Amino acid sequence: MRILRTAAVSGLALVLLAAMLRADKDDSVTRDERTLREAGIDTDGPGLLAFLRKNTTTDADVASLEALIKDLGADRFRVREQATARLIAVGERAVSLLRVAEKSRDPEVAYRARRCLEQIKQGASEALLATAARLLALRKPDGAAKVLLDYVPFAEQEYLVEEVRTALAAVAVRDGKPDPVVVEALTDRHPARRAAAGVALARAGVARKVAGLHKLLQDSKPRVRLVVGLALARARDKDALPVLIALLEELPAAEIGEAENLLFTLAADKAPEVSAGTTPEERKKYRAAWDDWYRAHKDGLDLAKLGDAARLAGHTLVLLLDEGRAVDVDRDNKPRWQVEGLKFPLDAQYLPGDHLLVAEYQGGRVSERNRKGEVVWEKRVLQPLVAQRLPNGNTFIATSNQLSEVDKSGKEVWSQTPPLGGRVMKAVRLRNGHVACVTEVGGSRFYEIDRDGNVIRNFPVQLSTSGGRIDVLPNGHVVVPEKDNNRVIEHNVQGRRIWEAPFEQPIAAVRLGNGHTLVTSYQSKKAVELDRNGKPVWEYESTTRLTRAWRH
Repeated sequence: MRILRTAAVSGLALVLLAAMLRADKDDSVTRDERTLREAGIDTDGPGLLAFLRKNTTTDADVASLEALIKDLGADRFRVREQATARLIAVGERAVSLLRVAEKSRDPEVAYRARRCLEQIKQGASEALLATAARLLALRKPDGAAKVLLDYVPFAEQEYLVEEVRTALAAVAVRDGKPDPVVVEALTDRHPARRAAAGVALARAGVARKVAGLHKLLQDSKPRVRLVVGLALARARDKDALPVLIALLEELPAAEIGEAENLLFTLAADKAPEVSAGTTPEERKKYRAAWDDWYRAHKDGLDLAKLGDAARLAGHTLVLLLDEGRAVDVDRDNKPRWQVEGLKFPLDAQYLPGDHLLVAEYQGGRVSERNRKGEVVWEKRVLQPLVAQRLPNGNTFIATSNQLSEVDKSGKEVWSQTPPLGGRVMKAVRLRNGHVACVTEVGGSRFYEIDRDGNVIRNFPVQLSTSGGRIDVLPNGHVVVPEKDNNRVIEHNVQGRRIWEAPFEQPIAAVRLGNGHTLVTSYQSKKAVELDRNGKPVWEYESTTRLTRAWRH
């Protein structure tokens, strides 16, 4: 009887969990529908298709728009003025080509392209297009695959491209067979369409049924080989791994992050003991080391680990600032292990094997410790704010005036000063190799920079506390704890506030895999998990200031 009762309770728990997940998904759909309706967009299948078609630049459009852009540099003033006016009238569909034109070597073309972009009223924001793609994945109307494929070359932001690929995967198979439109796109002249079709078919689980899909692993465009290779590897196809390894040498250093992350996840403690480097010789050596690893271990590789790596155990690591202590608790808040003797810890990261990487601000070091508290690795750094172990085994470190990366021996392999000489408040290394940070020069501002220090995007934020990481989501959104405003804010890619939840003096916030947000507060001395409506669903309370919390 006890076994039966246990089974019944477990079954009930699963039913309740499934109901909660459905409710969360239903809430998300309702929000998406409301967002589009408020913008005057129909949310049924035909309405969504019409909306995406309206914002798609056709091949015929491209030819006529390129002719108009050429006229921006015409000798006759009247021709230049007419071309400018017509491009502005075209609006959103001309934006992607105008962004290329504003980098023209012809100063007149560049000037007029910028003028057009400034005056075009954005008919559909990227957020609305992403929302429409998500709903298309649910509605699955006839013709959805073609509309998504037509649009994808003109999606400029990577998060929007990913939303389109995800939606395409949902409609790529009909009645158990790959959609011929998607299969045909594998040989499309646009790289973005080839990549989207390949990723969609791999994610839909029909890779082996489509002979042409694996040909994309030899595509002329490295970016196509990368995204399709990643999708096939996650679909447990080992044929993709040698391709990803070759790209470690071929791609720019800033673009190998996703491939590295996947390979290090598979290799674990058997990963090559060599850094990527920056010179052609170093890159060649790095690729060769991974080639050797693959030859030695390919027969025993378990690609299911790539899915397992995304699953969390439900444990939470919390930092108790004033006690200099890190505590790891289970689902019931019972301590599993703890590390003491930390000197003003501002950031930490859980590492496999119950190890802890921590930035000890007053200790002047970044240290890695085992669960007994013993130091197994350290790097002396004056007042570190951030410590992040990267997939390649290196460590990203941020101080108030420098961003840097050190290898396993502690040697600095990359460094960069913050934009405009600002004071770093929070920072994180992103999967694509870029660095996101919030700096202060007068006011606080979010920046994303590449490895050469070039600013990719920036916008103002209201952040008043330093230390730890800024949470940048896979879609490029940024979660910011606004301590002085008693709320947590989510900004979209352009910096617009799209979500908020009230919370007393938050100092850190991270988005969890279930869509909830884990927030910590000086004032309440708590770590709290908030659902999407801002309702607390879990909390851990301390007797001292609790600065950071991470779920793992």
